[in-house]
Amino acid sequence: MKNPHQARVENFLLTLLGAFFLYEAFKQSFFFPYTDNEGTFVLMGREMGRGARLYADLWDHKPPFLFGQSWLLQMFIPLTEFHLHLYAVFIHALNAFLIFHLAKRLEFSRSGSWASALAYVFLLFPQIFQTWAVEADLLTQPFLLLSFSAAFSKKNRMIFLSGALWACAFFTKQSALFLLPVFLMAGAFADIPKILRWAAGALILTAAVILPFAMDGRWMDFNAALIGFNQYYIEKGWIFFFATEDFRKFLVDWSKMALCTYGLVIVTLVLGLAGSLKKPVHARTPYFLTAWLIGVLASCCVSGYFFTYYFIALLPALALGIGLAWMKWQETRRKDLGLCFFMLALGLIAVGTNWSGVRNKILSYAQYPYPKYYADKDMGALIAREARPVDQLLAWDDDPQIYVYAGLKPFGKTPFINHLSGMPYEAWRLFKTFTDQPPRYCVMSRDPQVLPVPDWLKTQLAKRYTAVQSIGELDLYRFREQDQKAK
Repeated sequence: MKNPHQARVENFLLTLLGAFFLYEAFKQSFFFPYTDNEGTFVLMGREMGRGARLYADLWDHKPPFLFGQSWLLQMFIPLTEFHLHLYAVFIHALNAFLIFHLAKRLEFSRSGSWASALAYVFLLFPQIFQTWAVEADLLTQPFLLLSFSAAFSKKNRMIFLSGALWACAFFTKQSALFLLPVFLMAGAFADIPKILRWAAGALILTAAVILPFAMDGRWMDFNAALIGFNQYYIEKGWIFFFATEDFRKFLVDWSKMALCTYGLVIVTLVLGLAGSLKKPVHARTPYFLTAWLIGVLASCCVSGYFFTYYFIALLPALALGIGLAWMKWQETRRKDLGLCFFMLALGLIAVGTNWSGVRNKILSYAQYPYPKYYADKDMGALIAREARPVDQLLAWDDDPQIYVYAGLKPFGKTPFINHLSGMPYEAWRLFKTFTDQPPRYCVMSRDPQVLPVPDWLKTQLAKRYTAVQSIGELDLYRFREQDQKAK
């Protein structure tokens, strides 16, 4: 048995090691430009702070708790690139703490709990899943971890709380639906009374979220964001998948890189699950982790887009699996598990030191288009240097961060122009408003994945706008001053 002094030294060293690797993993990422989803996150929160009503005045097909976080954060700190990515570090640190707590709830040993928390930190190091980016898939994890932890409790109020926390996760990212079967393994659905208590928690929180939108005339827009539009989004994703051979080839290459990066982690997890474990370990743990991983994989594949940042949701379950394997190794000293941990350590060192450019190679598969995002930043900064607060901007693009960098409100209702292909009424309203009251600035994208520019907009640009500058695949147009004076 370890003496108290030895335990304190161990805890200090483990904490120091975890903090060091967390710092190393993110120090290169603080000043990366916003991704398109980060741009939406910041933009929606900013406009809500200026009085815009979510979904009624500015719309996106993501749930309200995601944008609620941005709105609350911007009351206290400006969400610059640095602050936003610092928030990602905070969420990861919170996730590591909650993984430690969940491991204890699963009756892991002390070293197994530490191994799980540290494994999560180490798994962030290869940035193939855009681990620095503030995405809904990341922000929903604390709610899910808390919900799972509460589901393993024997107290009735904790089962109720588990349902409410799952609803919080759902209203941050709808993919939480795919994790409902996991609660069967967690024990929340062990009997009818528990099911009812869990459902009561979920339904009460759901009602509290839905009612404000239903009572002030935003129900249709809210329902479209939560459910309606996503059917079209999924259909479009699979059409794109089957119609684009280059995209399918990229997915094959990306899958190979992902398996090279995390394949040994999965092997270690499987070896750790095999056989019996020294007690006390919760009997449901292997089934719980398996259901969790399958649920996450299903949610990552449902849309047909297979965005790399979806898969960051795998990391908490993988981390707990590594903790389980660590306990198995401590129990049996099996050579195969020992070799796995040795190879994992070598891989971590290789990525951390960027040996033979391995970290850069992994990052190149992360679907993070540097030139595109830097062009968005430069274009937004160009507009911001001369724009007035009353000016309006239409970015015919799918990168809302242009509005953030420019400091201007979107001209249309949705900052993602591709959404208009599934929103015919909003497309017509954009045409009507543009014809009557054109914005001062238009940014047009030549990216082939952006919705083609309609003829009416081409005509308006030719007649009433002056081409100012091109940056990357973006062209800036300014409304002619003589037309403004005439109006």
